[in-house]
Amino acid sequence: MWCISIIPRNIESYYQETGRAGRDGLPAEAMLFYDPADMAWLRRCLEEKPAGPLQDIERHKLNAMGAFAEAQTCRRLVLLNYFGEGRQEPCGNCDICLDPPKQYDGLMDARKALSTIYRVNQRFGMGYVVEVLRGANNQRIRDMGHDKLPVYGIGREQSHEHWVSVIRQLIHLGLVTQNIAQHSALQLTEAARPVLRGDVTLQLAVPRIVALKPKAMQKSFGGNYDRKLFAKLRKLRKAIADEENIPPYVVFNDATLIEMAEQTPLTAGEMLSVNGVGTRKLERFGKEFMALIRAHVDGDDE
Repeated sequence: MWCISIIPRNIESYYQETGRAGRDGLPAEAMLFYDPADMAWLRRCLEEKPAGPLQDIERHKLNAMGAFAEAQTCRRLVLLNYFGEGRQEPCGNCDICLDPPKQYDGLMDARKALSTIYRVNQRFGMGYVVEVLRGANNQRIRDMGHDKLPVYGIGREQSHEHWVSVIRQLIHLGLVTQNIAQHSALQLTEAARPVLRGDVTLQLAVPRIVALKPKAMQKSFGGNYDRKLFAKLRKLRKAIADEENIPPYVVFNDATLIEMAEQTPLTAGEMLSVNGVGTRKLERFGKEFMALIRAHVDGDDE
C-alpha cells in the first residue's frame, strides 16, 4: 500500500504518486488522507503568489484536486476525464465503486444544471452558475440580465453545497468541462446533449452534505438513541478493528453507529439505509453488527 499523507497541489502529482504503488507490476492499493483544512492552507499559499495566468492555472488544478478528493463518482473516471480520456464505465476497484454512496434519480437536477450553464452562454464558473440556479439576488446577476432567464431560481429549493456536488459529478462524468483559458468557465460536452433532452437515465450520488438532514443529525446527536446499544456497537467495532489491525473509523464512524443505535436495523435492506453503510461494508461487517443489534433488541445479551 502507498499512502499519501498530504493532498498534492494537482492531479498530475497525485497520479505520479499513486503510480509508485504498482511499480512491481502487482496489484496494489493507494490511500490518500484528505483534510479540507489542507486545501484551505494550499489556497492561502496560492493567493500569496503574483496574480496572473499562471496563478489561474494553478488555482484550477488545485480545485480539480480538491474535487477529486471529494468525488462521489468512480475515481478512475474522474482521472481519465481530467486527462481528456473520456470513459463511461466505472473501474470497479476504487473506494467509491466498492462502497458506493447512496444514489438518486439525478436526471432532473442534471438537466437544471446543464440548462443553466447553457443559458448563461457557457461563460461563467461554478459559483456563478450555482447563484443563478438558486436565484441569488445580487448586482452581477442583474447587470448580466440573468435574473430574467427562465432558469433563474429553478434550483432554489436545494442548497449551494447540493448544486456544487451535482456540477462536480457532471464534470467527473464527462458531461461538463472547465475551460482554464476562460477562468474555469463551465462548458457542455457532446455527452450532455441526451441528458439535456431527457433521453437517458442518470443516477447521481446523494451529496454528502445533505446525506443526513440537519434535523436527523440533531435528533441522533441530541440523545434520541439507545446509549446502551451504542456502547455495545462501539465495543464490537473496536474488537473488529483490533482483529483486522485497522483504525476503528474504517469499520464504521460514530455517526453511523449512533444511527444504528437509533434505527436498530435488523435486515440487510434496513442496514443499507443507514448513512455510512454501503454494500462492501455490509458484506464485510454487517452480519456481526446485525446479530448484536438483534440480540440487544431481543434482550438475549442481558
